[in-house]
Parts: sequence; structure tokens; C-alpha cells
Amino acid sequence: MRTNRNSPKYCFALIAICLLFASKLEAQTNLSSPYSRYGIGNTNLFNNAVHNAMGNVGLTYRTNNSVNYLNPASYTATDTTSLIFDMGFYTAGIHQKEGSLTSSGNNASLSHIMMAFPIGQKIGVALGIMPFSDVNFSSSVDAVTSMGHYTSTYSGDGGLTRAFLGLAYKPFKNFSIGANMEYVFGNYYKASTVDFPDSTYIYSTRIEKNYHIKALNFNFGLQYYLPLANGDLLGFGAVYNPPMRFPSDNQEKRYNFYTSAAVDYQVDSIFSRSEDNHISYPSSYGMGFSWQRENKFFIGIDGKYTSWRDFLMQSDYTNLNLKNDFNLALGAEWRPDIYGSFLQKMTYRAGINYDNGAIELYNTRINQLSLSCGFGIPIKKTNTMINLSFEYVKKGTTDNNLILENYFRIGFSVTSKDLWFFKRKYQ
Repeated sequence: MRTNRNSPKYCFALIAICLLFASKLEAQTNLSSPYSRYGIGNTNLFNNAVHNAMGNVGLTYRTNNSVNYLNPASYTATDTTSLIFDMGFYTAGIHQKEGSLTSSGNNASLSHIMMAFPIGQKIGVALGIMPFSDVNFSSSVDAVTSMGHYTSTYSGDGGLTRAFLGLAYKPFKNFSIGANMEYVFGNYYKASTVDFPDSTYIYSTRIEKNYHIKALNFNFGLQYYLPLANGDLLGFGAVYNPPMRFPSDNQEKRYNFYTSAAVDYQVDSIFSRSEDNHISYPSSYGMGFSWQRENKFFIGIDGKYTSWRDFLMQSDYTNLNLKNDFNLALGAEWRPDIYGSFLQKMTYRAGINYDNGAIELYNTRINQLSLSCGFGIPIKKTNTMINLSFEYVKKGTTDNNLILENYFRIGFSVTSKDLWFFKRKYQ
């Protein structure tokens, strides 16, 4: 008797390497989004190639060969002797239009690292790390006064990351409940600059604000499935994220500087202070319904509501630009024949997602529409699946001098299912 080479110690070694890699990896981008200025930044981030290919549907989705973070109740789907490892990336090409002006760019990032495993027959555990929000914007205005020509620039960057530990429990057949505990951390940087590029006598001025955030967040979910006479399942899923308070350590600086050879040199400090404050993060809840046949097809529809009007950044008392938001997703996947040819064993996915927009500018909601499709490609003689997703995302409008953003996003993820504490006998 000898231990199977695919034992958990090899999985843990791989996970440790990936987590180390993830901690060093930052998104590569050369284009900012002005809409990430509001709230905590862009929170409609890429999830993974499985769900994004289906329009980000997932509240009733559960399989024994992937990790579904969208509903923690799904973790009990993991086989009692299996460990699942799931890792993904994405890349996006972005085109922006404002009136007659256009710009293009691209970005790429790690989307997630997750794993799941069972404890007995009724408990499932999952853990992982993924982005929580993204901030990257810059806008400037040129003007002329009695002091001469100057440029006023407002910019920001940063974002939050979440590391989560999830637990699910199945008290009886076809019903599960679950919860995620998240550690949310990161930095949000904002700067306001007044620059006199044509003058050698007037120093430029900058106000910098850094928000360092470390907080705990919780969300909850449940799933229930009603078996039909032909073996199909009707599914119901629900999730809830209660309002949370994110403590922050804030630093503010105001100083004069000059620029030489594209390098800023600080001349003097006008003001500097540190203080503790917090972010009031809003509640959200969602419900989903599905119809599925095991190893054949899945059709799901999800709705999610977030009370962004309750979001407060530091000591703000109102949020004039944030509105309560509703997101609707419809998606499906289909596998022709799990025992057929290679093309028949593949999983085919498609979906559509509409978000009525959490931001309102000039009485115009910044809504978002996305169309997506993708594939799940099984690797022969293994329990590994390569998942690809392709998305077109339209966000915003050119009305009222606003910006229209078009994203073309490609996602890639690998899910691997391995045996958990299993020893193989050789005959």
C-alpha cells in the first residue's frame, strides 16, 4: 500500500505557491474608469469563467467539481472524499467614448484562488482570495486666471481584496445553508492637484488622502431543490449581506511641489494629520430560481438588490450620486453527452446580465448590460476542467456629456478535483 501521489500535501503545496503568487500580483492596466470614483470603487468585478459565461448566474448553482462563491450554501455539493481547487484570470480590452473623444486600453488580473473540501457528509468548507473592489480614475480641467494657466486634476487608485472562509451545512437532503466570513483589506488613494505648468515662480499644490481599510464582513445563503418525477430539479437560492461597518485608518497631507523631468519634488508641507474613521457598507440580498438535469443542463435566473443609498464614505452624511441598485441575470449551460465524444463532453454556456446602475449623474443612471458565452473543456483522464468565458459589457452613456464604456473581456479558470485523504492499493 502506498499513498496516492495526488494526496492533499501536493494540493496544499500548490495552493501555497499560488497564494504567494497572488499576494505579489497586481492588476496591469493603462486606462482608468471615471465611474470608479464613486462609492468604494467598481464592485461589479469579474467573478470566474464559469459564472461570467452564464451572465454571472449562480445563486442556485451547485456542482461537485467547482467552487461557487456566489452562494455559500453550495459548498455542501463537494463529494465526501474530494478536494476542489479553483484558480482563474481575466483580461479585458476597454473602449471609452465621450462626445467625439475616444480612448482605448486594456487590463489583466488574477480573478480568484479558491478551494473547497467536505467535513463528513453534511458539512462543506471553502476558502479563497479575490478582489473586492477596484479604484482607478483621473480627470483634469485646464483654466486661465490672473495668475496664469493652470490644470486641476482629481485622481484615485487602489482597491480592496477579500480573503474568505466559508462553511455550509446540509441538515437534510436537498437543503443547505451557509455563511462566508470575509477579511476585507486594502487601500484607497485620492489626490487633488492644482498645477501651473507654464510658471517657474508658482508652486503646484496637492491634497492627498489615503484610506487604509481592514475589516470583517459576513454574508449568508441557502439553497433548496425540489425533485421532479422525471429526475429534474427545481432550485431556489437566496443570499443576504447585512450592512457592515469597515473601520479605516486615514492619512491626509497637503503640500507644495514642483515638477522637473516628470518627477515631483516636495517643497514644504502645509498640513498633515492621521485619524480613525469608517465606511458604512450597505446591505444586499438576492434570490434565484433554476431548472436543471444532472450532467445535462442548467437554466437559472437571479435577482440582487443593494441599498447603495445607505453607503457612507467616512464622515459623509449623504450620498447624492449613489442610488439603490438592482441586478438581473439569466444564464444556462448544456452538456450534450457526458459519455460521448470530446465535443459532446464539453459544457456550453451563455448568459445575459443587466444592472440598472448604482450611480446617477446629471439625472442619468449609469446602467450596465453584458452578453456572455463560454465553454467548459474536460481534460482527458483527469478530474480537471478548463473554463473559458467571453463577454461584451456596455456601461454608461454619451448623453449629458457622460462617458460610454465598452468592455471585451476574456476569462480563464482551471478547476481540479482531487481525492481527499485516500489511499490506493496496488494489486
